[in-house]
Amino acid sequence: MVRDAMDFDSITITDDLMFGTVFQDPELCRGLIEMILGIEVRELEFVQRQAWLDAGPLSRAGIVDLLVRDADGNEYDIEMQNVATPDIVFRARRYLSLVDLSMLDRGQRFEEAGGAVVIFICANDPFGDGWKRYEYPRRCSETGRPLGDRTNIVFVNAKGTKGELGDGFDAFLQYLSNDTVIRSDYVRRVNDAVQTYRDDPQWRRFRMIWSEKYRDEIADAMQAGREEGERRGRQEGREEGLEEGRDEGVKRRDAQLARLAHELDSRGRTAEFMSALGDGEKLDHLLDEFGIR
Repeated sequence: MVRDAMDFDSITITDDLMFGTVFQDPELCRGLIEMILGIEVRELEFVQRQAWLDAGPLSRAGIVDLLVRDADGNEYDIEMQNVATPDIVFRARRYLSLVDLSMLDRGQRFEEAGGAVVIFICANDPFGDGWKRYEYPRRCSETGRPLGDRTNIVFVNAKGTKGELGDGFDAFLQYLSNDTVIRSDYVRRVNDAVQTYRDDPQWRRFRMIWSEKYRDEIADAMQAGREEGERRGRQEGREEGLEEGRDEGVKRRDAQLARLAHELDSRGRTAEFMSALGDGEKLDHLLDEFGIR
C-alpha cells in the first residue's frame, strides 16, 4: 500500500532504491567496488539496477539490487541489506549461483568465465564479530590455498571496528551510519547524488510506490509468467509436432516480461507491472502499448 506522505529528506544511501539509483552511475559504482574489494577495475561495461536473473525453468528466479560487469568479464552483484536476517548467508549463496549461471548462459565455456562476486553492504553486523568486512573466498580447509575459481562472497559491516581497510573505506562506513559525516571526496560525490535524487519529482513518485516487498513479489510473479510461457510452449510444440515449440515459447515469454518490466520500471510504473501479471487482458494491453510482441 502506498503511503500518503513520505519524508524524503530522511531517505539515505541505505534505502535500497536510492542505493540502486545512485550506483547506476558507472564511475560511482566502480569506485564502490574498488574500495570494498581493494582492487582496480579497468572499466565497467554494464550496470543495471533491479536486474532479473533466472536459473532455469525449475528454479526460482531472483531480482538483485545492482548487477555489474567489468571490461574483464567479471560480474558483481551488490546488495544493500538493512536488516541482518538469519538467512543472509543462504541468500548470498543463491545470488552467487544466479550470477554464475547468467555468465555461462552467454555461451562462455567454464574456463572462460570471469569472476563472480556477491557483495552485501549491511547496516548492521551480520555475524556479530565486529569486523568491517567479512570475505568468504573458497579455500581448501587442509592447505589454506584458494580454490582459484574466481568466486567470492563479501559482507560489509557499517558498524564494524576491526580491520585496517583504509581511510576511504572507513569514511564510507561512517557515511552509511550517519549521512551527515562527509570525510572523503568519494563520499561527497555519493551524497551529492543522493540529494539530487531526493529532490527529483520523478524519482519521488517512483519511491512512493516502491517497497522492499516488491522484490520477492516481482520475482515470484515473473516466475509464474515464465511457467505460463513454458505451458504455452508445450502446447505449441504438440500442435506443431515440434519439440522446439516448447523452448521457443518459454524464451519468448521470458523476453516479453523482462522487456515490459524494464520499460515500466524506467517510467516509475512498477505497480502496473505487478497488477498486470495477474490480469491477462491488462498484460496484453501493456505489451501492445510498448510494442512488445
